[in-house]
Amino acid sequence: MHDRLGLATVALVGIIVFVSIPLLIAVVRQHPEQRTIMRLTPFALVSFVLWAALFAWAASDKRDDGVIAQYVARLRHRNLMPAIIVILIGIGVIGSAVTLLR
Repeated sequence: MHDRLGLATVALVGIIVFVSIPLLIAVVRQHPEQRTIMRLTPFALVSFVLWAALFAWAASDKRDDGVIAQYVARLRHRNLMPAIIVILIGIGVIGSAVTLLR
């Protein structure tokens, strides 16, 4: 259990560093839009973490035992999957638009 927690911590720190590379480059190069890049960086982190979770889910041999699989099954049962997808896309678009318009 302790090894898994340590591995998860190292992986999370690695992801944060990887996603922050564009911001670090913008700061070092004194990019005129570094504030905008800084505001968009958390969206990239959320996106990458979701991608990693979906990758792990798709690559596993188990079915319907993970939290994501159970959540998706409930959404499918209630026919809410299309609405959730539209809401997530809308949040992403609105969040990006608000960030870029500031």
